[in-house]
Amino acid sequence: MRISIGGERVEVPDDLGRALLAALRDEQPVKPPQASTFDDLTALVYCISRVTQRLTVVKELAMSRADATGGYSNRRALGLAAGMAPSQLGRVLQGHGLPRDRRAGGVDLAVAFRTADDGVLHLAAEEDVVGLPSFTLPFNPAQIVVEPTEFAGRELVFYYRPQVPIAVAGLGRTAGYTLRPERGLIACVTEQVFDKLFGDPRLDPTRPNGR
Repeated sequence: MRISIGGERVEVPDDLGRALLAALRDEQPVKPPQASTFDDLTALVYCISRVTQRLTVVKELAMSRADATGGYSNRRALGLAAGMAPSQLGRVLQGHGLPRDRRAGGVDLAVAFRTADDGVLHLAAEEDVVGLPSFTLPFNPAQIVVEPTEFAGRELVFYYRPQVPIAVAGLGRTAGYTLRPERGLIACVTEQVFDKLFGDPRLDPTRPNGR
């Protein structure tokens, strides 16, 4: 079966195509696959696993960005949309650097970084980072839409402001992208840091929504 998305046609197993269509239409009940051979069923399971993994990542990023839209975002509505209990929702958001309990702190926010090989400080003046805690992390970006810049593969020293309230952190479209040094810290990044590392992903950087 071929499905067309945004003008691009993709070949998928018939059972996967029917399942996607039923899911988007919210059809009930769930129908079993029509494939019958071991190889066809195994191929179907493999395709579904890949789709599920990707959608789970997108879902969690959407959740984290929704939560970061303000210090008083409706987590109850977000949990209902995600089909998660409050405790599970809190764990997922915490895994993306957001406070599990917004009454007890904020996010560790990376605001600048220094390239370790040449000592150059980026996005801040020297006096701006005096006294700020820091951590060193090799910049090895995972798969991401934005093309990594010249910092890929280099060791970077990140400076961060600890426990910045989510209402003033201004994460915006970078919510959900985190830096994780070995000592267990999970640091969110400002849009400026993200764009410096990856390049601005917007079609038109002069406009907030890139359109």
